[in-house]
Amino acid sequence: MAASVHPSPEQIKKWVERTAPRRRSEVPPHIISALRDGWIESKNLVEWLVVDRIHLLQSLVSELQRCDKVSWELDSRDRKWLASIKQLSALKQSQEIGRWLTDRIAVGDVAYQRMVCHSSDVVREWSAFLLGSASGLTFPRRLAWIKTHADDPNAGTREIAWLALRPYVIEDPVECVRRLVPWTGSRNERLRRYASEITRPRGVWCSHIALLKEEPAIGLPILTPLLSDNSRYVGNSVANWLNDASKSQPAWVRKVTREWMEQSQTPETDRIVRRALRTIGR
Repeated sequence: MAASVHPSPEQIKKWVERTAPRRRSEVPPHIISALRDGWIESKNLVEWLVVDRIHLLQSLVSELQRCDKVSWELDSRDRKWLASIKQLSALKQSQEIGRWLTDRIAVGDVAYQRMVCHSSDVVREWSAFLLGSASGLTFPRRLAWIKTHADDPNAGTREIAWLALRPYVIEDPVECVRRLVPWTGSRNERLRRYASEITRPRGVWCSHIALLKEEPAIGLPILTPLLSDNSRYVGNSVANWLNDASKSQPAWVRKVTREWMEQSQTPETDRIVRRALRTIGR
């Protein structure tokens, strides 16, 4: 596949400063083209959904061959596989592409590093899924590598960051909670939020964590340090965590939130508690 002509810095700046569309019909053809070539990242969910991931992967392979001298390329089997995933959802396509890349790119190598800091948020999310699928890495090592994704400036990529490692939390919630507790003390609100979001009992776009639905107290070492967090981004996640738990353990959630209100009489705690109890009431 021939490489597309690199746009000028002025053109990219103009694209980056565009207004986010409200619906697919508002995404102009030149932005669709720039997204699929990997020159820019998506502004919101609307643009993220219109990214042609098949074309983008072909563009990425050409880029890696050109810049990093990778020796592999898309063969007939790969193209047949790409055709087979075309009908999948955008998220499923990215998960499949991330898994496919694990056979070709090692976590930490030059190609991986290029993906982690790529101008396309979709390519960056592929590197997160690659990290989640790679064999031979302990959970602590995966956490060390995922920090860049968890702190990504793109909100969508930050969501993919916890989705990519969610299976390990499902497999061993107790150990993963223990490993994530230090993140609650980070100065970075995105990392604090990551610790809460990845361990949510129910979560969004993901499988539930059966043990945390039945025994949500396992998550208290993560939740308690955040009970009065001054970041609304973090507070919303903590509240959503408790709201998840309230659907299976309402009495426990009422008890915890009552204790929190007694321990911490701050506006932040009050807001978290009110949001946490939105399903079951006080």
